[in-house]
Amino acid sequence: MDGGQWTPASRNTYNLRDGVSRCTTQVYPKSWTAVYMALDNVGMWNIRSEFWARRYLGQQFYLRVYSPVESLRDEYPIPRNALLCGRAAGRRTRPL
Repeated sequence: MDGGQWTPASRNTYNLRDGVSRCTTQVYPKSWTAVYMALDNVGMWNIRSEFWARRYLGQQFYLRVYSPVESLRDEYPIPRNALLCGRAAGRRTRPL
């Protein structure tokens, strides 16, 4: 966590030895926060702002922890109205 713009040199300040385990973190105005997540559960994870208006404006993303086994118990198909970006942009989604 630091003020100003993040740069690749910011990685040198990460606490990798004894990081604090938390469920929430703050990102202050004009600052950034690095988050380390242990991805040991397969499925789809929603990373989002607690404030609904910011979430509505796009301060959230879905992170998929990949598993070669398809299971509707762990992950539903992507909804047809989902906005896709990155490598997923332009791909068709399966119907719900």
